Amino acid sequence: MKRSFAGAVAAAVTAVLLSTPATAHADGETFTSVPLPFFWPKAELQEVAADDAGGVWVGGAQGAYCVMWGTTCGLFSNGNPVLRRWNGSSWAEYPLRGWTGEGQIRAVTSSGGETWIGGGTLGQSGSSNYLARFDGTAFQKVERPTEANLDVISTGPAGTWVAHRAIGDGPQFKLHKRTGSTWTGYDIALRSISDLQALTATDAWAVGSRYPDSGPGIAPAIAHFDGTAWTAVTPPPIAAGVASSFLKVAPVGPNDVWALSREHLTHWNGTEWTVIPLPSAIPSARDLAVDGNGHPWVTADYGAPVPYRYSGGTWHPATIPAGKAMRAITPMPGTSTIWGVANREDRSNPAVLKNG
Repeated sequence: MKRSFAGAVAAAVTAVLLSTPATAHADGETFTSVPLPFFWPKAELQEVAADDAGGVWVGGAQGAYCVMWGTTCGLFSNGNPVLRRWNGSSWAEYPLRGWTGEGQIRAVTSSGGETWIGGGTLGQSGSSNYLARFDGTAFQKVERPTEANLDVISTGPAGTWVAHRAIGDGPQFKLHKRTGSTWTGYDIALRSISDLQALTATDAWAVGSRYPDSGPGIAPAIAHFDGTAWTAVTPPPIAAGVASSFLKVAPVGPNDVWALSREHLTHWNGTEWTVIPLPSAIPSARDLAVDGNGHPWVTADYGAPVPYRYSGGTWHPATIPAGKAMRAITPMPGTSTIWGVANREDRSNPAVLKNG
């Protein structure tokens, strides 16, 4: 069945709101810790990505500190970047060529033998001014397509993409795809872009926000790439609001796409959307991963410290080591295993966790 896009005349979208009570137990889903290498004090892990070789990359920062002087930091450090790869038995560290100064790793993405990272100083609102590609022995710095800091970095079957706020006239966000040693720009009809993931070279999805047809706030937005151009897709009927943007997208098959907003998990089957309220323990979502069994997992930006799995029309909370909050997760390709990074609520004392 062909997908129905927003550009088509009178595209019809149906939403199914499901009642989704959470179970009162962990449903057998237990996450255990993987031994960590040495980190400096005040270390924090915020990013995790599995690669096709069975390895797991984690990123963050270490050594940040603040010496208070009244109500401000009289002496402070943003810390230094942390990037490690787990090979199944030990951790490896690789040089970050071209990195200067303090900061943290903010993005790690890996697929098809390609691994890319982004990072920068902590004061840059989550965007990255450092971009690098792994050559097997080190991360080599790659020049950004523009002076703008990068908000999204993604590599997959449709290539390596970066998204950034447009400079000057034109759309608010711009996409660039890596073509050889250069970048090719693409327009996309989204107010903002928060994630981009691909299933094949001609089946990629980007999510973010758009301005609603009427009234204030923002509404979730999604677009599809067919190998040539990006086309807006009719979004699910989620009401516009201050936090109604899509955060994550996970295409798992033809006409089988999951997308996450702050308050809803949604599913597109090529014809209609299903809208699933998140459990009450997740007032605001952060991350999404779909395991090899087709079950989506969601973590909270704040609220529940544990990830929740959705299956059989019910949310199932997992169990993790006490005193941790798990925010970022990733599926191990070809398996039902989910990996994640966790920290204490004060963003220290990190852990790397996996289930199964």
